[in-house]
Amino acid sequence: MMMLNSTFKLSPILLAVAAQLAMSANATAIEGITAADKLALKSRTVYFDRDYEKRSSNDSTLAQGLELNYQSGEISDFFTVGASFYGVANIKSSGSAGGNILPSGSHAGDVRGGFGKVGQAYIGLSLVEDSNITLGYQKTKTMLLASSGSRAIPSTFRGITGNYQWQSFKVYGYVFDEWSRRGDDEWESFETVNGDDIDYVWGFGTTFKQGKWQADAEYLNSDNYLAKYGIRGSYSDKLAGGKIKLSAGIFFSEDDGSAFKAGSDKNLDNIDSNDGQVYYLDANWNYQMLTFGVAFAQVDEIWIEDNFAGDHGTNPLPTRAPIGPDLTNAEETIWQGRVGFDFAGIVDGLTINMTYTEGKDAENAKLGAAGGTADEDYWAIDTRYNVAAVKGLKLRWLYADYNSDETGSVGGVKDDEKDHRVYVDYSYKF
Repeated sequence: MMMLNSTFKLSPILLAVAAQLAMSANATAIEGITAADKLALKSRTVYFDRDYEKRSSNDSTLAQGLELNYQSGEISDFFTVGASFYGVANIKSSGSAGGNILPSGSHAGDVRGGFGKVGQAYIGLSLVEDSNITLGYQKTKTMLLASSGSRAIPSTFRGITGNYQWQSFKVYGYVFDEWSRRGDDEWESFETVNGDDIDYVWGFGTTFKQGKWQADAEYLNSDNYLAKYGIRGSYSDKLAGGKIKLSAGIFFSEDDGSAFKAGSDKNLDNIDSNDGQVYYLDANWNYQMLTFGVAFAQVDEIWIEDNFAGDHGTNPLPTRAPIGPDLTNAEETIWQGRVGFDFAGIVDGLTINMTYTEGKDAENAKLGAAGGTADEDYWAIDTRYNVAAVKGLKLRWLYADYNSDETGSVGGVKDDEKDHRVYVDYSYKF
């Protein structure tokens, strides 16, 4: 696979200057730099309740998150600036909640009372029509690397991103050398679970959209550790009075340097090399208020979801669990069934989606079936309500019930777990 020159490193001076310019420009945000400036406040009240097979691991957290997001209009016809300030406060926590929504406290399992940080500070450049380059601290979202939005605030990254749109094609690329977790106020370098440095994470990809067809392809490299790449495509059309979408994809992961060794990821059964592969097939049919879906995935050698320690991965498979395990273990066969309800016209803004997923015949990634086998499954109910009577108010309740049956050791399989997650989001644009 292609490798970036190992001596290349993002310039701290360049990034510091970009961030300083962005933050300095935002000092006048209240008055506005341009007539197209945007200033928005987002409040998220979040409640997690997690019950594990080992009761000593149970935890719950009620917390309040706040985001103040600023985006300028175009300045001098070629650049914009933006910044986001994040804050999280603990309301009530119990059990081993540390490091989840809030950083760990001074006692085992405890959490800190709260924190605040600059989550984004960036400059956007439009040097060529239909293109954009962003420098600084920023959120990101691609097929293989995305800022997680499942906690009180999102994770963010420091680096450079760029994209260019040409007709039905969009190409993009990124290089990052630091990140800030969704549950912490620190900015830190990338590393493996063993503590080996990953100097940067970089990648590039393309998307294609035309009529009923869509396709995505991406390559990602965690320097001296892991390479991942894949492609997926979909076709949408009308069927039996409704709409059907058929999709398929294949993804690969490979060891890519000396940082990949036994213990570099706690879920990998101490493998010291990887040539992972997983493919999926998916069908989704929507008819009036109902949606039905079915998906199948097959793993060969274990496909690695996490790009670095603490990442919790960006999983492009439809069979992924909304909470918990990856379901990409060696030799695992996964089936999924889905049904959804959209109550538009009855209770506008209310949707309920239910999913059952089953993974069979997973094996120990290093030793095969001789080292361990496992089956796993989960139920999930995702209820969302966009409150029409209150602009900007969104409610969500996510429930997941995960169970496993393991003989020997399969690192990616977890203990039984039940999760309740409640989100109350409110956004206001000034």
